[in-house]
Amino acid sequence: MSFLRLAALLALQSAVAFPAAAQPAAAPVTVTVEGAVHAPGQYPVPAGHRLSEAVLAARPDATAYPLGAALLRQAAYTEQVRLKAGLLYDLQQLQAQPDSELAATAATQAQWLQTLPVTGRVPQLLEPRQLEIQTADNPLAAAGDRVVYPLRPDHVRIVGAVARSCQVPHVPLQAARAYLAACPATTVADRDVAYVVQPDGQVQQIGIAAWNRSAPQPLAPGAIVYVPLAQHALRKTAPDFNAEFARFLATQLLPAPGVSP
Repeated sequence: MSFLRLAALLALQSAVAFPAAAQPAAAPVTVTVEGAVHAPGQYPVPAGHRLSEAVLAARPDATAYPLGAALLRQAAYTEQVRLKAGLLYDLQQLQAQPDSELAATAATQAQWLQTLPVTGRVPQLLEPRQLEIQTADNPLAAAGDRVVYPLRPDHVRIVGAVARSCQVPHVPLQAARAYLAACPATTVADRDVAYVVQPDGQVQQIGIAAWNRSAPQPLAPGAIVYVPLAQHALRKTAPDFNAEFARFLATQLLPAPGVSP
């Protein structure tokens, strides 16, 4: 028997005689499910298991609005803190511009933005049964996950470069552009585009002018239409401001019973 073969045999015998010590099982992660559910609370989910285990245990009730449900993750929180801080800085710079209307609109947006919480929300489909059936839509649970099921709203909000933020009744199948007539824009609003923030956190830029008009974009209840500042006014100071502001709006939560923002 060759030396190498003998060494391999001895190593195999040693491994059988003295098996490696078993690794301790990873601790379960805790997922909190709140809002319109039958059993709100904290649910331990074994490490490596899916988010649906906590959601199905909490049992969203008939008043829940899964399209507007939110997954809040600690991993997203820090980046959103930076995003909010950057937006506030941009608005501070815009308030120093010589255009008084631009400065006033920026000041109003800054005051409102200060009141909006950083949530850590990440885009995620949260219809309970689809989570269970579609593994690709059912992420692994992570420590500190929080899932919030809101009530179904009956309105759409128009915010941004408008004389006053508006909340108007939702109209089934009505296109986003039609809602803008209810909430007059300021003189520093962009006349070519608007941003649609759907209640599931998806964001889309749409054309609203005659030359670039997008196909009709129906809104779901609870959607936001963000009227952006004119891009030419931002070109030198904050060219990405509008897209980033819409992205931050997508992190906000719809009202849910027993849940603070």
